[in-house]
Amino acid sequence: MKKIILSGIIFLSVFTVLAQNKINEGTIKYDVQWTLPPNANPQMAAMLPSEITVYFKGDSSVTISKSPMSSTNTVMNPKTEYLRLLLEIPMMQKKYSVIFTPADMEELEDKIPQYELTTATENKTIAGYKGQKYTVKDKKTDKTSDAWFTKDVDIVQNSLSRFFDKSYGFPLEFNTVQNGMGIKATVKELKTETVPAGSFAATKDYEEITFEQLKSMSSRR
Repeated sequence: MKKIILSGIIFLSVFTVLAQNKINEGTIKYDVQWTLPPNANPQMAAMLPSEITVYFKGDSSVTISKSPMSSTNTVMNPKTEYLRLLLEIPMMQKKYSVIFTPADMEELEDKIPQYELTTATENKTIAGYKGQKYTVKDKKTDKTSDAWFTKDVDIVQNSLSRFFDKSYGFPLEFNTVQNGMGIKATVKELKTETVPAGSFAATKDYEEITFEQLKSMSSRR
C-alpha cells in the first residue's frame, strides 16, 4: 500500500512539472490597446504602438515599445529588483537611460496597482494556450476588469505582467498600466528562441540620468 501511495505522489509531481512548461528564453508579442488620461490630447492615440514585444531570458526581460515619437525599452529582473528604462527620442536625437533606485521604486509605489483576483468559470484559447478567466479588481481604485491566465507555461515576469502574482500562471490577456496610461494587452505570439545579443544592455550613446531628471524633463514637455 505504501508503495502505491509513493508511486502516486511521484507520478503527480512529475506530471505537474511536465504540465507547466518552463520557458527560459524567447519572445512574446502583445496586441495592445491604450486608455488615455482624461486630459490627454485625443490625437495622441494615433502615436501609440499597437504592438509591444518582450524578450526574456532566465530572470531578465525587456519590454520594447516603439512609436513615431519615441522608443522605450524597460529592462527588469524581479529577483534582484532591477529596473531600467531606456528612452530614445529620434526627433531630439537623444537617448536616455534611467536606473531606478530603491528610493525611486518606493516613490512609484503609490502608482502601482494592487490586484485582487477572483476565479471565474469561463475558459478560452489565446495564442494556442488554454486560458482561465479571472475577475481582477484594483484595490486602490476599485476598478474591475477581466483577465485570462494559463498554467501551461512558466515565464519570467516583464514590465506588463509584473503586477500579477505568478501563482495564477502566465497572463494571456489583461488590463494594467504602462507609462502612466491604461493598457489592455493580449498575447498574440509566444516563441521559444534565442534572444538577440545585447537585448538587456544599453549602448554607449545613452546618457545616464536620474529619475528626478526624467520627471523634470517630462514636466517641461
